[in-house]
Amino acid sequence: MSRTFLYARVSTAEQTTDNQVLQAAKAGYTVEPHRVHSETISGTIPAMERPVFAKVVSKLESGDVLVVAKLDRLGRNASDIDRTVEQLRTAGIRVVVLDLPVMEVTSAAGDLVRRMFAAFAQFERDQLVERTHAGLARAKAEGKALGRKDALAVLAEKRGVALTELREEIRQKLSNGATARGLAKDYGVSHPTILKAAQAA
Repeated sequence: MSRTFLYARVSTAEQTTDNQVLQAAKAGYTVEPHRVHSETISGTIPAMERPVFAKVVSKLESGDVLVVAKLDRLGRNASDIDRTVEQLRTAGIRVVVLDLPVMEVTSAAGDLVRRMFAAFAQFERDQLVERTHAGLARAKAEGKALGRKDALAVLAEKRGVALTELREEIRQKLSNGATARGLAKDYGVSHPTILKAAQAA
C-alpha cells in the first residue's frame, strides 16, 4: 500500500510551514503527522544537500507519493529539479507539486508542465540577477557607495554631527586613556570600527 509524505520548506526561522500542510490537505492529500517533514533552509541549496529532504527521500519506497507545495522545494534551479524528479521517478515515486496545473510531475503531462514552469522560474531568476548587476554597475558609475554603511557614519548621522567630529572625539578619548574595547561598548560598535576611526582621525 502506497504512503504519502509531505516535504515542506521555508527559508527563515520567522516563517512557518503551516500553510504548506494546509495546502496539501485542501488538495485532498491526507498525510499522517509523522510523514510530514519540515525544514528551514535556503532554496539556493541543492535538494539532495538539504538534510531533511535527503532524509525523506531515503524513506521513500516504490509506489509512495511525495507532496510539495512548490517546484522550488525539489531543487535550487531547473537542472537540480530535473535530477531530483528523475531520481524519484526511477525509484517509482510519484511526485506531486501543489501549485502546478498538472500536479503529478512524474506523469508525462506533468513532466512537460514541470519543465516549462522550471524554465520560466530560472529565466526570472536570471533576469533578477542581471537587473541587480546592472543596478550595481550604474550606482558605481555614478560614484555611489556600495555595501553596508559605516557604523560610525550611521551613529554620526543619528547624533547630528560630522563623521570627522565623531572620529576626533574617539581619538581624544583614546589618548586620554580609554580603551578601544571600552569605547566600542560605549558607542555600540565593533572594536575594529573604533581602531579604524582612530587611524582615520
